[in-house]
Amino acid sequence: MSSSIRDFVMSHPLMSHHDHHRNFVDFEAGRATYGYRQLLGYAEADLRTAEGARPAAYDDECARLAALWPKIRTTGYGRAVALGTRALFDVDYAPANFEAITEALQAAIRDRTAAEVYEFFVGDKANNRWVMQDGWFREGNEGTLGQSMYPENYRFAWRWDGLFSIANAEPVNRLAAATGADILSLDDFVAAMNAHIDIFRGTGRMAAFKVGIAYQRDLVVKDPPRTDAERAFNTIRNTKTVRNGLQQNDGAVNAVEARPLGDYMLHQLLRRASDEDVPVQIHTGYLAGNWGALAGTRAIHLVPLFEKYRRVRFDIFHASWPWVSELGCLAKEFPNVHPDLCWAWTMNPAESRYALSQWLDAVPFNKIFGYGADTGFPWCNVGYSIQARRGISAVLEEKIAQGSFSEETAQEVAAAIMVGNGEAFYGLSG
Repeated sequence: MSSSIRDFVMSHPLMSHHDHHRNFVDFEAGRATYGYRQLLGYAEADLRTAEGARPAAYDDECARLAALWPKIRTTGYGRAVALGTRALFDVDYAPANFEAITEALQAAIRDRTAAEVYEFFVGDKANNRWVMQDGWFREGNEGTLGQSMYPENYRFAWRWDGLFSIANAEPVNRLAAATGADILSLDDFVAAMNAHIDIFRGTGRMAAFKVGIAYQRDLVVKDPPRTDAERAFNTIRNTKTVRNGLQQNDGAVNAVEARPLGDYMLHQLLRRASDEDVPVQIHTGYLAGNWGALAGTRAIHLVPLFEKYRRVRFDIFHASWPWVSELGCLAKEFPNVHPDLCWAWTMNPAESRYALSQWLDAVPFNKIFGYGADTGFPWCNVGYSIQARRGISAVLEEKIAQGSFSEETAQEVAAAIMVGNGEAFYGLSG
């Protein structure tokens, strides 16, 4: 059923606060392989969840997908696939249509360059005005920083989680290789991190720091004295192990022993964010894939950082699902905390509607970020954008029906959470 606010939301641009799209070179390398499987996105994880504790044996991956797809088509992940496929190719995502879907996708990209493919799917079909990209301009990719690897409306988050979850010498060695620095002391380590950020920032397209350590460790970040961090650094640099009969300086130590160094380095990053007014994105809540250690991912673990770095602007990702109410409370309590629904609409549409509704009741709406696809392929943004727009419009329709918002207010809120807040936060201009 249509309504004026729904019509407004469904046609309004979105800002994707978080994506992992392939760069143009990598996209071209895989061009001939793209088909129905590349529309699945995060639904791959639901396939594994549907299999349960004792997965059945299948003749091949196609047979596995044909058997499991009917069981996951009702989840948020599954519905995003179905929505995108229907919107793009006017067919249902179903085993009987897999060949036709592959042919339609190949036809859509065949006569388009990678840049034109991104514009077609992300710009025209998904109507995403801006994309915050995570996953290319980081460790080991310095040689590409000056090249045109993404569309002009993409901005980037510097991310190097290994520096903050360090437990061996690998991050030190890789940072030394990336910057050409001799890292012989803790001061050298901090200086090299800042030098790498300088290289990244020199592209003119850096918009944030990203912290994704929830995939490697919990979010409890202590404030260790420098002496503890220095001791951990020296232990890592001086620890030698024997591998394949050869002594190697890989610096492997236990996580507890190394933890003060990771925490110390994160504080150095946040100090720079504070000094230079660089926004900080942090992954909280649900983890991609299966078997994730969720207990340590709650946003409330970050309260000491919110309190200590009061001038840092924090973009807290993924609604911290399943702790969405907790994140709303933090965003109300701390002026520097901004709750973000990126990825959340696809993980759990119902919970995301609940989150947005109660956040709007508690948090000034200029603080709320309404969408981020968090996808690897540009066409996946189409289904995820539809999902987000449907959820946002449903929440605002309810607010209007309750008498909480006028139609004019609902449109103002929609425009803000869909794109305006993000443009202001990241210093972008439409």
